[in-house]
Amino acid sequence: MRQKIFFFFLFSLWAYTSFAQNTPEEIANKFFELYKKEGSDKALDYIFSTNKYAQNSQDAIDQLKKNLKETVAIDGPFWGYELLSKKTAGESFIMLTFLVRHDRDPLTFRIVFYKPHVAWQVQNFKFDNKMDDELEEASKGYRLKENATNSN
Repeated sequence: MRQKIFFFFLFSLWAYTSFAQNTPEEIANKFFELYKKEGSDKALDYIFSTNKYAQNSQDAIDQLKKNLKETVAIDGPFWGYELLSKKTAGESFIMLTFLVRHDRDPLTFRIVFYKPHVAWQVQNFKFDNKMDDELEEASKGYRLKENATNSN
């Protein structure tokens, strides 16, 4: 009897961890593991597999995969990533922005997550290599805190 209870406990623990809800951060971490070990195509396949409606946009996903693969081929080896920001619109809509370090240029990945009911899904993925433009824009005088208009 004791052995049956033990096996039931192990099965319950396995079932709980197998079906536990992944957070956006966990999905992103898995994406970057695949990106490093198996390449951008496998990583994109994984994140879009979280959204059952992604198959309706397969042509756009294929084009995204092609564009990212071409960019990565030019930018060289992947050296890591850094979370730059987490923006939310309520509790069920989140955008994570990452600086993705490659030899030649850094890339910026923006991954939008949506939780319509119980599971997080990737809603959108964008990338570019314009971080230097963003930094320049952020440094402009009108963006500085002391130059902001106060609406009190």
